[in-house]
Amino acid sequence: MKTIALSLILGMSGFAAAGYKEAEAAMKNVETAQIAQISKDLDALLPQSGAALARDARAAALLSENQQAMELFRQAAEAPNEGYLFAPKPEKYSTKTPLPKFFSQMRLFRLLLIEAKIKLAEKQPGPAEKDLLAAAGLILQLSGQKSAVLLSSMVGQLCLNLAYPVMSDSIKNPSVSPAYLKELAARLAKAADNQDAMKAAVLDETAMWKGAMQEGVNAEAMALEREKLPFWKRPAAKKLQDQEFFTTVYANYDAAVDAYAGVLTGAFRANDPAPVVSFLEKRSQEVAARKAARVKKGFFSELVDGLKGGPEMKKLMGEVIVDTMLEIATPAYEKTIPRYHFFLCELNVLRAGLAVKLYQRGRRRLPDGLDQLVPGFLAAVPQDSFNKFAPLSYIKIGKKFSVYSFGPDGKDGGGAAAMDYKGYIDDPARSAGDIVFAD
Repeated sequence: MKTIALSLILGMSGFAAAGYKEAEAAMKNVETAQIAQISKDLDALLPQSGAALARDARAAALLSENQQAMELFRQAAEAPNEGYLFAPKPEKYSTKTPLPKFFSQMRLFRLLLIEAKIKLAEKQPGPAEKDLLAAAGLILQLSGQKSAVLLSSMVGQLCLNLAYPVMSDSIKNPSVSPAYLKELAARLAKAADNQDAMKAAVLDETAMWKGAMQEGVNAEAMALEREKLPFWKRPAAKKLQDQEFFTTVYANYDAAVDAYAGVLTGAFRANDPAPVVSFLEKRSQEVAARKAARVKKGFFSELVDGLKGGPEMKKLMGEVIVDTMLEIATPAYEKTIPRYHFFLCELNVLRAGLAVKLYQRGRRRLPDGLDQLVPGFLAAVPQDSFNKFAPLSYIKIGKKFSVYSFGPDGKDGGGAAAMDYKGYIDDPARSAGDIVFAD
């Protein structure tokens, strides 16, 4: 997970989306020395209540000096994403493929949420609605990205987690307009429709792994590597590393990463990291066994085979390259599986809670069950992937209701206590509580 976090930090420097680039340029006081402090201030401000934020001088200053940038952000958030808004479609994947830039978007995203909180507290729902629809617009855009998918998805997950309490409060606020609720529902529904249990992200990552192999292992790179070999190995290595050799190496590596991608995709779909852990353990054992077998063959066997033309040496040389590439540390993708499903359930709970409120507004009563929301308010009752993909849970008591997911601990808490997501990220053992929308 630290590797993924590092990619989030280092990767946000390559490509800025049109529209958001102008918003970034309009931001005030974002010189390098000030950015870190502004980010800290925003993180400290956002959890506060709207009433407290309305009295905060720092919040007022940040909002006042960045109104133009925020308006440009709102406009940018309305743009459709045909798949390559935040990063272009790579002609060829490699380690040099540009990644999206999200630092400025995240600062402005937080500012929009802070302003929305203040406006809701001041009973000015109009400006809050615009801010929150822009927030939902960014989440929708991120969900539709077809390149740099993993990074875009993770930023989308972060955005929803930040926006969830503010959006929840707005949905429960009787002063917000029906038009806002319907548009918010539409954007969240589209974001949910774009989810494919991370298959697109895995395929995108797989293409990058394959591109990295071809970038690092080719005739030019191997010529440099041969200079590091003992002198008696160099002529044979040069002879053996022909086009057939590289074609075979690429095919074997591609097959290995495709197998991993298949397991990883299935694990995301099932919300079960165990198959990934088992697969990687087995692969590590197989790599170790092949290495031990090569050591056992020894110097004399390699020398004789090389003198004969080297079919066995050619095979072993390719095997070493593939195994070395497979042993390179990769992000702990399996650890992101429950976090991705937290995002899915949080999105679904928010959508279902919003649908209940729309039903209640229109019919002056609560539905008896979530199935009554279909098809007028939901295309289908959303699933709880922490409860064996059963429908989300719904409780109605008088004029109050709760919609909830069991959450990562897989236990039915009755929606009584909301899970502490930040605590869970810091320590996965702190998984108690449900993912709740309660009114």
